[in-house]
Amino acid sequence: MTSVVGSDAKAETRGGVFPFELIAATYGIADARTPAFERSDYECCTVEFIYKGKGFLEINGQSFRPGENSVYILHKHSDHKYWPDKKDPWEKIFLVVNGEFMEYLFRLYQMERTFYIPDCPQLKKYFDEMMQLRRGVGDLHRQASVIFHRLLEESYALLYGSPNTCIPSEVLELKNYLDESIDRKFNLDRYCQEQECSCGNMIRQFKRHYGTSPYDYLMQKRVEEARLMLRHTAFSVKEIASRLKFSDQYYFSNYFKRKTGLSPQKFKTGMLKP
Repeated sequence: MTSVVGSDAKAETRGGVFPFELIAATYGIADARTPAFERSDYECCTVEFIYKGKGFLEINGQSFRPGENSVYILHKHSDHKYWPDKKDPWEKIFLVVNGEFMEYLFRLYQMERTFYIPDCPQLKKYFDEMMQLRRGVGDLHRQASVIFHRLLEESYALLYGSPNTCIPSEVLELKNYLDESIDRKFNLDRYCQEQECSCGNMIRQFKRHYGTSPYDYLMQKRVEEARLMLRHTAFSVKEIASRLKFSDQYYFSNYFKRKTGLSPQKFKTGMLKP
């Protein structure tokens, strides 16, 4: 096995704890001698992509036979047992994750009882992205949480049908770009020039499909991120404003209060829980 992220990589940021932790992103290559793994009340969550071979999974009273290009999920608190097919043992990438945000995402995408996703080669890219993360380079756990969110979003679309099928590809591309621009500067005019499209038309289409303008969508994402940082890290209001690319802490404080009803400082000190 080759582990990219070790279990000593804690989801801590300046004394606070980020609500998502990537404990490990690892290759697992089995052979005929690999034993079965069995756990009760599993303490975290493992998501595994099989890129070769097959095996067996028993989890919470259900049985599956995962094969090539499939994903299985060992949920937190689950009872499970899994082992490779001795004649065709699996080779996998697996992610071990934990945290409040992980549990929230499973609830959001109605996947708390999803254990197996067959025939999903398009999901491998998220596992590859996790493998490319490096401990000590940037905010690893926050980056991992974004990738994991996208993994569950696409998994939901495979399981239940995508709500985005009628949305033009250029609008979807802008949404995805905005999702990745929470902590970097974004200029819509420059983006539309690079995409060779009309800025006014892009705003109209985006608002039609998402009910808000691209600017307001991005700011909403930044406020959500600010709530997490205020609640789970030791960053100051000034540092959060800078990280989320607000022009200054005063604009950030006023905008945050307008959207949440609380100043960042009052939110942080817990005068009213979200």
